[in-house]
Amino acid sequence: MDIVSEIARHIRHYNGQIAFALVVTLLVIFGGEINRTIRKLVAGWNVMLRVLVFVIFCALGYGLLASWLTGFLQGQLRGLSNPVYLVVVIGSFVVLGWLAERGRWR
Repeated sequence: MDIVSEIARHIRHYNGQIAFALVVTLLVIFGGEINRTIRKLVAGWNVMLRVLVFVIFCALGYGLLASWLTGFLQGQLRGLSNPVYLVVVIGSFVVLGWLAERGRWR
């Protein structure tokens, strides 16, 4: 258990980068679905409005979403004990890898 705590202590220094990587990976995995949903919502609109909504959402929406979710996730990870932190971080990356691989074959 001591080695687990030691490893967790070392990677906690990168908590912000870990949270950002998790959030951005989620956005990449589910970005297509998010874009499809927005496309369906604005399907009957004028082409200029559809383009404007898409540009605004991609430029501002994803950026703000990544920023807010990263801060939230960083705070959640910070509150975990060292062994739990390590399991959650490694488990999250494994699950995201599985979701990404699963999405490739749909």
